[in-house]
Amino acid sequence: MERDELTPIFYGTGPAPAPWATDCPVRFDVWQAYAGTWPQGTERRLDVILAINEEHGTRRVLDRLGTIPACAPVAAGGFVVARLTPEELIRVILPLTNLYGLLRLAQEQSLETLIALVSDRDEIVPLFDPQEREERRQERRRHLTWFLRLLSAVLGDVYSLTRQWTPVKAAEAVQNAVLDPEATQPVQPAPIGPVDRRRRYPIVSVTTNRRSTPAVLRSRRTIKADAAEQVFSVDTSAIGWAVLDTGIDAHHEAFHDWDTTGATPIDRGNRVVRAFDLVDARDSVSEEVLDNGLIDWPRLLPHLEMPTPSPTLVMSSRPPQHLYRAPTHAHGTHIAGIIGGCWPEKGLYGICPTIRLYDFRVLDDEGDGDEFSIVTALQAVRYINEQAGRLAIAGVNVSLSVPHDVATHSCGWTPVCIEADRLVRSGVVVVAAAGNAGFSGVMTTLGSDYRSASISDPGNAELAITVGSTHRSDPHRHGVSYFSSRGPTADGRRKPDLLAPGEDIDGPVPGGMAAMHGTSQAAAHVSGAAAMLLARYRELLGRPERVKAILCDTATDLLRERDFQGLGLVDVLRAMQSL
Repeated sequence: MERDELTPIFYGTGPAPAPWATDCPVRFDVWQAYAGTWPQGTERRLDVILAINEEHGTRRVLDRLGTIPACAPVAAGGFVVARLTPEELIRVILPLTNLYGLLRLAQEQSLETLIALVSDRDEIVPLFDPQEREERRQERRRHLTWFLRLLSAVLGDVYSLTRQWTPVKAAEAVQNAVLDPEATQPVQPAPIGPVDRRRRYPIVSVTTNRRSTPAVLRSRRTIKADAAEQVFSVDTSAIGWAVLDTGIDAHHEAFHDWDTTGATPIDRGNRVVRAFDLVDARDSVSEEVLDNGLIDWPRLLPHLEMPTPSPTLVMSSRPPQHLYRAPTHAHGTHIAGIIGGCWPEKGLYGICPTIRLYDFRVLDDEGDGDEFSIVTALQAVRYINEQAGRLAIAGVNVSLSVPHDVATHSCGWTPVCIEADRLVRSGVVVVAAAGNAGFSGVMTTLGSDYRSASISDPGNAELAITVGSTHRSDPHRHGVSYFSSRGPTADGRRKPDLLAPGEDIDGPVPGGMAAMHGTSQAAAHVSGAAAMLLARYRELLGRPERVKAILCDTATDLLRERDFQGLGLVDVLRAMQSL
């Protein structure tokens, strides 16, 4: 079923979306994925992320999912990833959402009544509760009719070669749902006062485990990093920065710890402190590192960690279980090089040539990944800091793009955005690429249209520093890069926050050097700027929102539209001079 076919069924055909579509805990992208095209003979088992109500906890949800061996659930923080068929979703998951009451209403009706609702046959008119007001009965009837028609459309596309609605399948599916009133009661004491009925259930939302992709130094001078380094004698060797990407090639000379005080540079080791492979985390996490489905971080990290070329820097209490594997995709190495590369032989210097880098691989060698892997990596950063008792990792660079469907998710409240904001609240600076979806394509020499509301996740996260792109050396002349995603966000917030050089940026890649471009590269510049600020003013450690405010308040206005340029070009020297 095509999107255009399902959209009027889910959202309705009126000028405003159906109210039940807005409140539906199973987002549109999940129904669309189930109703999409699948290979012949393939079981329609979809990877979804369940957002858990904190008052209930993940254990109850994991226990229910334990009845479905094939779903392979994994819980990380307040999110559970699982592979579910449409029947399993309806039977096991929906009773744990705010659709519980609707399912109970459906099970109080006869099968013939439910089929009649889907088929719009008036000869059978359900009374529901005769004690209710007529207006309430009609509203509940319309809600149930909408839901049954949605299910019959999706299930019909799943089971019917003729793509016809199957009212019987929909009616049987809701009557097979396992309703357990006790499973919807909060584990924690109920708060004083009224509780939103939509938020009192264990599962808040069900979304697809979205795919993610990469969002790519003369530019040091453009943001005045060279001047700031000389004026303030900044040394970032005590700062740790995580790069969530395709991986950092720790063998590359650009990540050696070079002593350049003498006539000849001296190699003092490697600055890639730790490396973790979280690609397709939900599949790579084995049962032995889970506690009844919940991630056990003390066991998981050694399971994911690869020894770096400088094993003495590894802080894990257990030895890594994997051999180090150099990445083949260039993106992560290039991003890390902009943040902290140092290759004296080639005259290549990143923004922070002495910074300590943490490699979190969430994209594979093709540059492909998923949302749950990013969520898990963000949680791993928090755990590492908690175990260290300090901000061993002061900042995170997320030069990734998870496409945001404005009609499916509440902007800024997707799993990856929620986790990014949590990490900021824990004291870590999070820098995200705005995305490269500003321009919709090329048509001969005239071009095509520009997109509004094109910021991707996690750039939509409110507390993240979201970065757009400008020219590497002439930002005042060229302004905002044509490809740079622009705001405002779909819910009307001002994004991006800043601009930084993102066009034709030189950097290290496996086997040498190359120039790349994109808001990914721009974000790396801002990560370097934030790290320099933290290195100079140590009292800012653990105050990421203050760091963001300083960088934004001291940015250079390029006199472009606010929704294109944010507050302007990041200016490291001015940021330091403002304190």
